Amino acid sequence: MYFAVFGSGMGHATRSLEVARLLPPPEFDVLFSSSGQGLTHFRAVGEGVRTEASPPLDVEWTADGGFASKSVLPRFPHMFNDFLRQLAFERRTMARFNPDLVISDSKLSVVLAAWSKSKPVVTMLNQFKVLFPPRFRNRSGRVYEDIAGEALGLMWSLSDKVLVTDLPPPFTIGEENLSGLSMARVIEFTGFTVPRVRVEKQRVEKAKSALGLDGRPVVLFPISGPEVTKGAFVQVVLRAGRELAKRYNLVISMGVAGGSTEPRKLAGGGWIYEWCPVKDELFELSGVTVARAGLSTIAQCIDRLKPSILVPIRNHPEQISNAEKFGRLGLGAVIRSERLTPERLVELVDSCATDPSYRRRLEVVSAVSRRYSGVERCAEIIRGMV
Repeated sequence: MYFAVFGSGMGHATRSLEVARLLPPPEFDVLFSSSGQGLTHFRAVGEGVRTEASPPLDVEWTADGGFASKSVLPRFPHMFNDFLRQLAFERRTMARFNPDLVISDSKLSVVLAAWSKSKPVVTMLNQFKVLFPPRFRNRSGRVYEDIAGEALGLMWSLSDKVLVTDLPPPFTIGEENLSGLSMARVIEFTGFTVPRVRVEKQRVEKAKSALGLDGRPVVLFPISGPEVTKGAFVQVVLRAGRELAKRYNLVISMGVAGGSTEPRKLAGGGWIYEWCPVKDELFELSGVTVARAGLSTIAQCIDRLKPSILVPIRNHPEQISNAEKFGRLGLGAVIRSERLTPERLVELVDSCATDPSYRRRLEVVSAVSRRYSGVERCAEIIRGMV
């Protein structure tokens, strides 16, 4: 089994690892490849020996941590060259490792390389289309977006199976990233692929005691995404934290793979981790989460019934779309990065902490999610392909 994993953020690496753990040796011999944060995460969890470093292919980010939409067209030739380097790398890796099955986690270069090598390929993803940033989404922009989406859909459909790691309609979080494509032949909605962790009460109490959390509600800030996107967000959180700490226990997880696991006390009250080793326990304790809008983060909030404030990465089309659907489902509050202020964040936390309607709607969607076992279903399909 060869798992080729998109390297931006850690959600892709996390779900591929969860699936691969259900394909144990000696029956299965697994090789991973990734770049960026994905590669760092594989190495941090002890998978470095069987993980190859692939050439990176990512977008550029602005100084304020947003998606640099203006640089996409000027950088297209460079990005295309990066894509060709990825394609050549994947072909070499497949020639050397000779896998019986290729699993692409959101990497189109892997699908094309497997197709060219006549290797069966299963693709796991939650985004077929590349949505345009908001400033380009006028009528003509949407036409070009749909054309590009259909072209990408044709290439993704070279996969023998496409596993959409999301809930089926009408609860699909990434519906706008999937809409309008005629790919029913190869698609299966598997449900979310985040691990369903059962945290023992003893572990929860131990984490609570270690941080000295009192009876006030816990607000958890699991901040994910590329490192360059975190700085401005964290600064707003820290300024808001001075007021929030008067009424809540605050814990910030910076999501730095391989970072320090020791918490630091914040001057205004609360704790901050580079890498939080008790994130599951803190999720269990939390009453409200404040997070980005990646699918893995949203899935955890839904499965754990946590009213949330989603702050999508500035100008990031996929996260903005995810967050808007989350808001339409009534699962929490949504605010764009460019509109986020400390004062507004305090208001939204207070609202999420006190409005029972969010919890009621979360229970409905979480019940749908529990009908699916995304990780197990992906592993079952993969087993059946060899």
